[in-house]
Amino acid sequence: MSALRASVAPRKPDVRSSAALDEFVEKLALSLESDGLPRIAGRIFALLLLREQAMSLDAIAGSTGASKASASVNTRLLEQRGLIERVSHQGDRKDYYRSVPDLFVRTMEQRLARWQRFHEIVEDGIDGLEVSPAIRARLKNFKTEYQSVREVMTAALHRCQIRNHR
Repeated sequence: MSALRASVAPRKPDVRSSAALDEFVEKLALSLESDGLPRIAGRIFALLLLREQAMSLDAIAGSTGASKASASVNTRLLEQRGLIERVSHQGDRKDYYRSVPDLFVRTMEQRLARWQRFHEIVEDGIDGLEVSPAIRARLKNFKTEYQSVREVMTAALHRCQIRNHR
């Protein structure tokens, strides 16, 4: 992880901040791993989140200690999830990657879309399955609670989008 540390904080090494940085990167990687991403994808995401400038695939691989192939696969995965974006530099054929500027909004939009798909499946179950009254009540309760949370989250996301575009 020291290579990652060097690429993020190119100042004199500070044992406390280096340890804190390593811990942050690992916690973020583990969090994304619990969402179904490979841990190396989480490390790449953390690296780009902590950088002001976009990085080439070679630099990402070098900083994380991943092979270039692994860095490529995982940057594509992060890009597909909307967590990072590919950018180009004029006159340079390489692709560069950076954290998306509207990270919170994008991730919340994606999360709400996943919740909506799940909700639609539950609704289909309520409408189309022959289940006991207890199971039907469970599904309807989920639908009701989900709708309440979705309304709050959608309103909060809308307020965030308005603030970001001022």
